[in-house]
Amino acid sequence: MPIISSSETFTSFFNDWLLRHRQLIQQLAHFDDETTSVTPVEEESLVTQFLSHCLQYYQEKSAAVSVAGDDIYDFFSPPWLSSCEKLILWIGGFKPGMVFKLITTSVNDLTCQQKDQLESIRLETKRRERALMGRFAHLQQSVGDPLLLVPFKRIGASRLGEREQSKMEEAMEVLKREMKEAMKNADQLRCVTVRKVVEVLNPGQAIKLLRAAGEFYFKLRDLGVQIETLL
Repeated sequence: MPIISSSETFTSFFNDWLLRHRQLIQQLAHFDDETTSVTPVEEESLVTQFLSHCLQYYQEKSAAVSVAGDDIYDFFSPPWLSSCEKLILWIGGFKPGMVFKLITTSVNDLTCQQKDQLESIRLETKRRERALMGRFAHLQQSVGDPLLLVPFKRIGASRLGEREQSKMEEAMEVLKREMKEAMKNADQLRCVTVRKVVEVLNPGQAIKLLRAAGEFYFKLRDLGVQIETLL
Protein backbone atom coordinates (compact mmCIF):
# COMPACT_ATOMS: atom_id res chain seq x y z
CA MET A 1 0.00 0.00 0.00
CA PRO A 2 1.46 3.40 -1.00
CA ILE A 3 2.30 5.82 1.82
CA ILE A 4 0.09 8.94 1.85
CA SER A 5 2.06 12.12 2.54
CA SER A 6 0.90 14.81 4.97
CA SER A 7 0.50 17.11 1.97
CA GLU A 8 -1.89 14.68 0.27
CA THR A 9 -3.84 14.16 3.50
CA PHE A 10 -4.22 17.90 3.97
CA THR A 11 -5.29 18.36 0.35
CA SER A 12 -8.16 15.94 0.94
CA PHE A 13 -9.19 17.83 4.09
CA PHE A 14 -8.89 21.17 2.30
CA ASN A 15 -11.23 20.19 -0.54
CA ASP A 16 -13.98 19.30 1.94
CA TRP A 17 -13.25 22.35 4.08
CA LEU A 18 -13.48 24.62 1.05
CA LEU A 19 -17.03 23.52 0.27
CA ARG A 20 -18.12 24.47 3.78
CA HIS A 21 -16.17 27.73 3.51
CA ARG A 22 -18.10 28.76 0.40
CA GLN A 23 -21.38 27.98 2.15
CA LEU A 24 -20.44 30.15 5.12
CA ILE A 25 -19.47 33.04 2.85
CA GLN A 26 -22.92 32.80 1.28
CA GLN A 27 -24.46 32.96 4.76
CA LEU A 28 -22.39 36.04 5.57
CA ALA A 29 -23.62 37.67 2.37
CA HIS A 30 -27.21 36.84 3.31
CA PHE A 31 -26.81 38.36 6.77
CA ASP A 32 -25.12 41.44 5.26
CA ASP A 33 -28.08 42.03 2.94
CA GLU A 34 -29.98 45.14 4.08
CA THR A 35 -33.29 43.45 3.28
CA THR A 36 -32.52 40.60 5.69
CA SER A 37 -33.71 41.03 9.26
CA VAL A 38 -31.34 39.46 11.79
CA THR A 39 -30.61 40.11 15.45
CA PRO A 40 -27.19 40.98 16.90
CA VAL A 41 -27.24 37.60 18.65
CA GLU A 42 -27.69 35.82 15.31
CA GLU A 43 -24.92 37.89 13.78
CA GLU A 44 -22.56 37.09 16.64
CA SER A 45 -23.39 33.40 16.38
CA LEU A 46 -22.50 33.36 12.67
CA VAL A 47 -19.24 35.22 13.28
CA THR A 48 -18.30 32.71 15.98
CA GLN A 49 -19.20 29.83 13.69
CA PHE A 50 -17.13 31.27 10.85
CA LEU A 51 -14.07 31.88 13.03
CA SER A 52 -14.30 28.33 14.43
CA HIS A 53 -14.39 27.04 10.88
CA CYS A 54 -11.24 29.02 10.02
CA LEU A 55 -9.54 27.84 13.20
CA GLN A 56 -10.17 24.24 12.13
CA TYR A 57 -8.17 24.94 8.96
CA TYR A 58 -5.14 26.07 10.96
CA GLN A 59 -5.43 23.24 13.46
CA GLU A 60 -5.46 20.66 10.65
CA LYS A 61 -2.65 22.44 8.88
CA SER A 62 -0.54 22.56 12.06
CA ALA A 63 -1.04 18.81 12.57
CA ALA A 64 -0.05 18.10 8.96
CA VAL A 65 3.01 20.35 9.08
CA SER A 66 4.21 18.82 12.35
CA VAL A 67 4.55 15.37 10.74
CA ALA A 68 5.63 16.55 7.30
CA GLY A 69 8.90 15.17 5.97
CA ASP A 70 10.28 16.29 2.65
CA ASP A 71 6.77 17.41 1.67
CA ILE A 72 7.08 20.37 4.08
CA TYR A 73 7.99 22.39 0.97
CA ASP A 74 4.47 21.82 -0.37
CA PHE A 75 3.05 23.94 2.44
CA PHE A 76 5.02 26.96 1.22
CA SER A 77 3.72 26.60 -2.35
CA PRO A 78 0.56 24.54 -1.78
CA PRO A 79 -0.57 22.31 -4.66
CA TRP A 80 -4.15 22.69 -3.37
CA LEU A 81 -4.11 26.42 -4.24
CA SER A 82 -4.66 27.93 -7.68
CA SER A 83 -1.96 29.92 -9.48
CA CYS A 84 -3.61 33.25 -8.58
CA GLU A 85 -3.81 32.35 -4.90
CA LYS A 86 -0.10 31.61 -4.90
CA LEU A 87 0.64 35.14 -6.12
CA ILE A 88 -0.25 36.60 -2.71
CA LEU A 89 1.40 33.96 -0.52
CA TRP A 90 3.37 35.23 2.45
CA ILE A 91 5.18 32.44 4.32
CA GLY A 92 2.61 29.93 3.07
CA GLY A 93 -0.56 31.98 3.60
CA PHE A 94 -2.13 35.43 3.46
CA LYS A 95 -0.19 38.41 4.79
CA PRO A 96 -1.85 39.45 8.08
CA GLY A 97 -1.75 43.14 7.15
CA MET A 98 -4.22 42.48 4.31
CA VAL A 99 -6.98 42.48 6.93
CA PHE A 100 -6.61 46.22 7.47
CA LYS A 101 -6.90 46.98 3.75
CA LEU A 102 -10.12 44.97 3.65
CA ILE A 103 -11.51 46.91 6.62
CA THR A 104 -10.94 50.15 4.72
CA THR A 105 -13.00 48.94 1.76
CA SER A 106 -15.74 47.04 3.59
CA VAL A 107 -16.50 48.77 6.91
CA ASN A 108 -17.51 52.44 6.74
CA ASP A 109 -19.05 53.04 10.17
CA LEU A 110 -16.06 52.74 12.49
CA THR A 111 -16.02 54.96 15.56
CA CYS A 112 -12.99 57.06 16.47
CA GLN A 113 -12.20 54.65 19.30
CA GLN A 114 -12.36 51.67 16.95
CA LYS A 115 -10.06 53.41 14.46
CA ASP A 116 -7.50 54.06 17.20
CA GLN A 117 -7.67 50.47 18.43
CA LEU A 118 -7.31 49.07 14.91
CA GLU A 119 -4.37 51.34 14.16
CA SER A 120 -2.61 50.05 17.27
CA ILE A 121 -3.21 46.45 16.16
CA ARG A 122 -2.05 47.30 12.62
CA LEU A 123 1.25 48.75 13.83
CA GLU A 124 1.93 45.76 16.09
CA THR A 125 1.06 43.38 13.25
CA LYS A 126 3.40 45.23 10.89
CA ARG A 127 6.22 45.03 13.45
CA ARG A 128 5.74 41.29 13.86
CA GLU A 129 5.49 40.79 10.09
CA ARG A 130 8.88 42.45 9.65
CA ALA A 131 10.43 40.32 12.37
CA LEU A 132 9.07 37.10 10.87
CA MET A 133 10.05 38.10 7.35
CA GLY A 134 13.58 38.89 8.51
CA ARG A 135 13.93 35.42 10.02
CA PHE A 136 12.37 33.80 6.96
CA ALA A 137 14.70 35.68 4.60
CA HIS A 138 17.65 34.39 6.62
CA LEU A 139 16.21 30.88 6.33
CA GLN A 140 15.90 31.26 2.55
CA GLN A 141 19.53 32.37 2.33
CA SER A 142 20.59 29.25 4.20
CA VAL A 143 19.32 27.18 1.27
CA GLY A 144 22.21 28.58 -0.72
CA ASP A 145 24.76 27.55 1.87
CA PRO A 146 27.76 25.83 0.25
CA LEU A 147 27.21 22.86 2.54
CA LEU A 148 23.94 22.23 0.74
CA LEU A 149 24.79 23.04 -2.85
CA VAL A 150 28.48 22.77 -3.59
CA PRO A 151 28.77 18.99 -3.16
CA PHE A 152 25.92 18.49 -5.62
CA LYS A 153 27.39 20.88 -8.15
CA ARG A 154 30.90 19.45 -7.94
CA ILE A 155 30.47 15.71 -7.73
CA GLY A 156 26.77 14.93 -7.56
CA ALA A 157 24.75 13.54 -4.66
CA SER A 158 25.41 9.91 -5.58
CA ARG A 159 29.18 10.35 -5.09
CA LEU A 160 29.12 12.12 -1.71
CA GLY A 161 31.31 10.59 0.95
CA GLU A 162 29.75 9.34 4.15
CA ARG A 163 30.89 12.40 6.10
CA GLU A 164 29.60 14.85 3.50
CA GLN A 165 26.36 12.93 3.15
CA SER A 166 25.87 12.98 6.91
CA LYS A 167 26.42 16.73 7.02
CA MET A 168 24.03 17.18 4.14
CA GLU A 169 21.28 15.18 5.83
CA GLU A 170 21.82 17.02 9.11
CA ALA A 171 21.63 20.40 7.38
CA MET A 172 18.41 19.44 5.60
CA GLU A 173 16.81 18.31 8.86
CA VAL A 174 17.69 21.66 10.45
CA LEU A 175 16.25 23.44 7.42
CA LYS A 176 12.97 21.50 7.64
CA ARG A 177 12.64 22.21 11.37
CA GLU A 178 13.20 25.92 10.77
CA MET A 179 10.64 25.94 7.96
CA LYS A 180 8.06 24.32 10.23
CA GLU A 181 8.76 26.92 12.91
CA ALA A 182 8.43 29.76 10.39
CA MET A 183 5.08 28.40 9.22
CA LYS A 184 3.86 27.97 12.79
CA ASN A 185 4.73 31.56 13.71
CA ALA A 186 3.23 33.01 10.54
CA ASP A 187 -0.04 31.11 10.98
CA GLN A 188 -0.19 32.18 14.61
CA LEU A 189 0.14 35.84 13.59
CA ARG A 190 -2.60 35.40 10.98
CA CYS A 191 -4.99 33.96 13.57
CA VAL A 192 -4.12 36.47 16.29
CA THR A 193 -4.53 39.44 13.96
CA VAL A 194 -7.99 38.38 12.76
CA ARG A 195 -9.11 37.59 16.31
CA LYS A 196 -7.97 40.97 17.67
CA VAL A 197 -9.59 42.85 14.79
CA VAL A 198 -12.92 41.05 15.16
CA GLU A 199 -12.90 41.77 18.90
CA VAL A 200 -12.79 45.50 18.11
CA LEU A 201 -15.69 45.32 15.65
CA ASN A 202 -19.34 44.82 16.45
CA PRO A 203 -21.01 41.69 14.95
CA GLY A 204 -22.44 43.56 11.97
CA GLN A 205 -19.07 45.10 11.12
CA ALA A 206 -17.32 41.76 11.55
CA ILE A 207 -19.73 40.17 9.08
CA LYS A 208 -18.93 42.87 6.49
CA LEU A 209 -15.19 42.29 6.94
CA LEU A 210 -15.35 38.49 6.86
CA ARG A 211 -17.66 38.57 3.85
CA ALA A 212 -15.27 40.90 1.99
CA ALA A 213 -12.32 38.66 2.83
CA GLY A 214 -14.17 35.53 1.72
CA GLU A 215 -15.44 37.00 -1.53
CA PHE A 216 -12.01 38.37 -2.38
CA TYR A 217 -10.50 34.93 -1.77
CA PHE A 218 -13.00 33.09 -3.97
CA LYS A 219 -12.70 35.63 -6.79
CA LEU A 220 -8.95 35.06 -6.71
CA ARG A 221 -9.30 31.29 -6.53
CA ASP A 222 -11.96 31.06 -9.23
CA LEU A 223 -9.90 33.25 -11.56
CA GLY A 224 -6.88 31.02 -11.02
CA VAL A 225 -8.90 27.89 -11.76
CA GLN A 226 -10.28 29.45 -14.94
CA ILE A 227 -6.81 30.40 -16.15
CA GLU A 228 -5.43 26.93 -15.43
CA THR A 229 -8.36 25.37 -17.30
CA LEU A 230 -7.48 27.39 -20.40
CA LEU A 231 -3.79 26.46 -20.34
